[in-house]
Amino acid sequence: MNINALLKSLLLRKFTTGLLILQLSITLGLLVNSVILALDTRAGIARDTGMDNENILIVSLNPTSGNYRDLDYYRSIVSEDLVKLKALTGVVNVSLANQLPISYRGNTANVYDLDDPDRARIDPYLQYVKIMMTNENLGNTLALALLEGRFLTKDDQRDFGSEGNGNVVITESLKKALYGEKSALGHETNRGHIVGVIKDILFNPTVPDDKQYGIFSNGIMEYIFRGSYYLLNVEPGQMSAVRKQVSATILKVQAERDIFKIFTMTEHMQSFYRDDKGLSELFLMLCGLMVFVTAISSYAYSQFHISRQKKYIGIRRALGARKKDILLYVLTENWLVYAIGCLLGIGMTLAFNILLSQYISLSKPDMMLFLLASAIIFVAGTLATLLPAIQTSNIPPVIATRTV
Repeated sequence: MNINALLKSLLLRKFTTGLLILQLSITLGLLVNSVILALDTRAGIARDTGMDNENILIVSLNPTSGNYRDLDYYRSIVSEDLVKLKALTGVVNVSLANQLPISYRGNTANVYDLDDPDRARIDPYLQYVKIMMTNENLGNTLALALLEGRFLTKDDQRDFGSEGNGNVVITESLKKALYGEKSALGHETNRGHIVGVIKDILFNPTVPDDKQYGIFSNGIMEYIFRGSYYLLNVEPGQMSAVRKQVSATILKVQAERDIFKIFTMTEHMQSFYRDDKGLSELFLMLCGLMVFVTAISSYAYSQFHISRQKKYIGIRRALGARKKDILLYVLTENWLVYAIGCLLGIGMTLAFNILLSQYISLSKPDMMLFLLASAIIFVAGTLATLLPAIQTSNIPPVIATRTV
């Protein structure tokens, strides 16, 4: 097969060939990046959060009564809520917090060691450390893994007008950022005295795994008006039963409250990735449509130009070209167009990846993924061209020569 002759043939119809090549490169770029987005989303949902997701129930609520302006009253209601919720069958532990893990935003602040404040200027992530105010039960409620020191206790509780920053627990990545491999226990930060270090939990999925900086203080009662989440650790198999009782239990203590949502940590994780999942599904559907349209375009391209080459094909058949020679000629011409389109698709893939990365978190293209997408497009194009190629190869020489 003479490649130079095929290239010259394609140049004779460079406009239609160019359009098909452009369509192929765009389809390939979209397909690769759509699969990357889908794989990233799937990996994100399956990511280890460092918590017992399946058995953690979250209640989002807010008071509606003016009585809650009295913070002593507010604290008394919350304390009674926690006791009543803990008494429910199937509930292992209950806590409350000002914010949830697995979120973009939240209460953040800079954190640095008082003896080394300049480190916060070197690591920009130290300017946006998640500050989680809670009570002494959070460690057991979220099933956090203690690496050194201890969890917060009742003695660490901050009260109205407390002086100083009190005791805090920090995440492993924050400890490494501040102290490297040295122990963090006993060190003083601008947010408090470190008494414990826990294994990282997933505070913000959009930042690197080694930047999950977080700090915990037993100060929620001092800032009770920020405590908008109850967290319950539920025995395996009891989630459905506990979930049905939570609202009634809380409203029985004090009815003037809005319970916005009751959900598990797993559902919270899925909700975080909901937009990415929807976008990936939309892109994959669009890619399926693009591959289908490209296949139709390939069929039309081959059908039209083969019909224009009957004279040439007739001469070849009259000179002894076999059916398989004609079939191979048509398919090779198609493969050459697709090869050029896929080569240009490399640049299109990178361009789409860079563009999409400006708006969403997206991994870099993988060569194996590119080859797989190219194979899909090649197969679709071959199948689309096969029918007109077979029809062309079946032209009898005696009929074909009549066009001469």
